[in-house]
Amino acid sequence: MTELYIGLMSGTSIDGIDAVLVEFDTNKSRILNSTSVDYDEDTRKLLHSLCSPSDDEIEKAGVARVKIAEYEAKAVNTLLDEAKIKPEEVKAIGSHGQTVRHRPSKGFSLQLDNGALLCALTGIDTVCDFRSADIAHGGNGAPLTQAFHSMQFRDDKKVSMVLNLGGISNLTVVDTDGRILEAFDTGPANTLIDGTCRTLLNIPYDKDAKLALKGKVIPALLEKYMQSPYLKLEPPKSTGREDFGLDFIKEELLFATQDETFINDLIATLSEFTVMVNVNAIRMCMYRHKISDARLVLCGGGAYNPYIKTGLEKNLQKNNVSVMTAEELNVNSKLLEAHAFAFFAYKFMHRECLRLGDSTGAREPSILGCLYPAVH
Repeated sequence: MTELYIGLMSGTSIDGIDAVLVEFDTNKSRILNSTSVDYDEDTRKLLHSLCSPSDDEIEKAGVARVKIAEYEAKAVNTLLDEAKIKPEEVKAIGSHGQTVRHRPSKGFSLQLDNGALLCALTGIDTVCDFRSADIAHGGNGAPLTQAFHSMQFRDDKKVSMVLNLGGISNLTVVDTDGRILEAFDTGPANTLIDGTCRTLLNIPYDKDAKLALKGKVIPALLEKYMQSPYLKLEPPKSTGREDFGLDFIKEELLFATQDETFINDLIATLSEFTVMVNVNAIRMCMYRHKISDARLVLCGGGAYNPYIKTGLEKNLQKNNVSVMTAEELNVNSKLLEAHAFAFFAYKFMHRECLRLGDSTGAREPSILGCLYPAVH
């Protein structure tokens, strides 16, 4: 029996909501329709401000939760209109919300959302708060998408390594039998590059890596970044802006305001940092699991960055790793995380546990999510 779900994702880039309408049939799924809704500039600035300590955070967080739900509802209702689907035909919405703090060491990860309002505005059962149950069982609450990666990218001939290049990079290693050998956050992907572009150039990101390709990598600076304490931690582990926010590069940002010729070199160095963080993580996994060859599937915004993709190809060639994008496997990489949260809503509505211990460190499986039921 087929069921319809909607998945919603707002990532570390904080540019808007990605939404997908997904049909599920016994764990198999396909996207029927999709849309994206961009945040207005004021909402974007509000959400960015909440990613680091500031004044009046409780008031601002309350306003942000309402704003996010309104944008989510706009995305959901657009999907329904375009697909000519009634709300009662959709089993549930899976909403990730907007991460503004990720502190598993302190027992929490905070995603701003308003499931009650989203449910009221759409008339559809809404499942959100997907990380708390994993953290309650001793896990990091991230990364979560590895179970979905296994379903989407398993290959019975070769180990698949799925690298999601969002704001933060996360890696999932899937064996030929579908078992997840390992999954963890490797470090930064786009968050430092995007933050530099926003702060110094008032642009959202380095489109087509044009700035990075004009710059030169600064070896001493790259070496400094590679000494980040997070990179020395053993998996399972997860990270976020707390480790790799603008404070991580505050000295370089200040210098760049005094010397504009430094900006492209900084962006090139940060792009190379993303490449080398992930090359090292992939090589470590291959050594740990005695993998002699593999395919690396790139998804997320960084999959479209030619500097990052070419850097991964060049460095991993000697390790017999073939690099491809999710699109080459007929999967839309930009919508992958939204699709994953439709999958998590499906799992919740069927009360199916997810076993995430190998990636999050959780002591036992858990049912992820919290339900706001609609009145029909």
